[in-house]
Amino acid sequence: MESRKKGIIFDMDGTLIDSMEGWRHIGSLCLAYCGGDAEAAGPDFDHRIYGMQEEEVVREFAKYGIRFSGRRDFVETYYKAIRPYYETVKPMPGIMEVLEKGRAAGLSMCVATATRRDLAVPVLERLGIMPYMEFLLCCDDVGASKTRPDIYLESARRLGLPLAETVVFEDAAYCIRTLKAAGFTAVGIYDPTADPEETEEVRRLSDLFLQDYGQLLNMF
Repeated sequence: MESRKKGIIFDMDGTLIDSMEGWRHIGSLCLAYCGGDAEAAGPDFDHRIYGMQEEEVVREFAKYGIRFSGRRDFVETYYKAIRPYYETVKPMPGIMEVLEKGRAAGLSMCVATATRRDLAVPVLERLGIMPYMEFLLCCDDVGASKTRPDIYLESARRLGLPLAETVVFEDAAYCIRTLKAAGFTAVGIYDPTADPEETEEVRRLSDLFLQDYGQLLNMF
C-alpha cells in the first residue's frame, strides 16, 4: 500500500463480505419468497434480473403474477428475500488480516455500500468487521446510487482526507468507473460470480487489481 495513502473506503458486498452469490440469485430468491416458481422462470432468470433496472424487474415479476404496490414495497420485498442469506455469509477470504494490517499501519477505514443500513450493520457487526471502521455510509444516506460519486466524496470528507490520500476498494465495474472519474485511486477486487467481460473491465479500470487479498498483505 502506497505510504501516501492514509485512508481506505471499502465497498461491502463482494469486497468485505462474500455475498455476491446471493445478489446474483436475488431474482429467484425474491420470486420464491413471493410464492412464485423460480424453476419455471427458466435457467437464465437470475442473470436477466441481475442486469435489470427496478422498473424492468417489476414488469418481469408481473409476468409471474407478482405485483408490488410501489417502490417501497418492491425494495422491502427484495430485502426480506435476501435477509436470511446474510445470516450465514462470511468475510471475504483474507480480509480480516488486511484490516488488521490496515489498523496497525494507522490507516483510517470506512464502509461505503449500496446495501441498506439495517442489513449492512448487523452482518458487519456479526463478522467482527465493524470495529475496524470509523463509520458506515449507505447510498440512501447521500441520496444517490454509485453511478454518482456522492458516497465516495462524502466518505473521504468524513475521513478528513483529500482524494489523493484515499483509496477505494470495489468489485463492480460501474462503481470503479464512477470513482475513477471523480479522481480516486481504485483497487479492484476479483468477483468469481461475475462474467469474464466484467472481470476484465474491473481489471482494466483499476489502479491495482487483486485476485485475492493475499496479494495485498505483502504491500503493508
